[in-house]
Amino acid sequence: MLPSNRRTFLKTGAAAATAGLAGLAGCTGGSDTGTLRFNFVVPVENLGSLLDIPDIQDQLDNLGDAYELEVSRNSSTPDTVNAIAAGEADMGLVTTESYGGAVTGPGGMTAIATDFWDAHPDHFGFEIYSLPDSDITDPEDLEGATLGVNATGTGIHAVYVKMLDEIGLSEDDVDFQEQGFPTFVEGLQDGIFDAAIFPALFAGEPRSQGFTEVFTSHDAFDGAYPFAFTIASDRALENKSDAVEAWGEDYVSVVDYIFENRDEVVSLAADHFELPEEMIDGFFLTENDYYRDQIEIDMDALQATMDELVDLGIHDESFDVQEYATNEYIEDHL
Repeated sequence: MLPSNRRTFLKTGAAAATAGLAGLAGCTGGSDTGTLRFNFVVPVENLGSLLDIPDIQDQLDNLGDAYELEVSRNSSTPDTVNAIAAGEADMGLVTTESYGGAVTGPGGMTAIATDFWDAHPDHFGFEIYSLPDSDITDPEDLEGATLGVNATGTGIHAVYVKMLDEIGLSEDDVDFQEQGFPTFVEGLQDGIFDAAIFPALFAGEPRSQGFTEVFTSHDAFDGAYPFAFTIASDRALENKSDAVEAWGEDYVSVVDYIFENRDEVVSLAADHFELPEEMIDGFFLTENDYYRDQIEIDMDALQATMDELVDLGIHDESFDVQEYATNEYIEDHL
């Protein structure tokens, strides 16, 4: 258990996250300066998704007075980026690869909090599995394989790219098949792909069924790195600044509440998202969950992560993350 003091899916692709931005940027929407529209991808795993639960909303002191909150679910982080760029959302959960594309694109976005880190030595790192009797048992066996991914253009995709680079392969040596995470076990069993990557919420199933662990993100990366972030449109930060500031105060307090009331939150989340309680209980805020003990943005670590994505050929050029990230909305409340 982490310390308590601090803390379906549809096909999409990288093209939607880049070309889509150019077509969507400049669109307007959300003229209500008191309403914040927040989008997430994976329930429970993305902490922001828990803000959709009425009993947890009761813990948000500023909600209803300083702002209203609308929470929606996307099938991938590029979809979230597009929704923000189109003015259909103000804030959302993104990951490493989609963050880099989002903040440097024409949509105008800024990271305002960290959701979780990947590959922490004491916590979960993304797990890549093949079938129990598969010939694919090591990363080197992935050459020519079809790999399950929720979408390219995501941090999940970047985990694959990092490992392929480590063993001297590239994206050209594999095929990516885009599907929703809940279908990955069935996709492996049906032969749709040869290996698939599982986030924490869904990794318990292949792990418990004796699937072959091909590698984890611990094997691909030298150490922990910030993986998921809450971003906000610059439009919202300008036009809804009071609401965002109030949300930041609430977010810090509710993260503390989630850590201090873990068992209650597991039950509430299971009911709200219609997921098996044992599925959530098996990972959330345990050693099978990501490192979540730092919600402020570590600028040096974020910079190093973005620079590595450039080295991997995922992004064309690096940028100064401090121009596209800030802790000002949460730091006074930590």
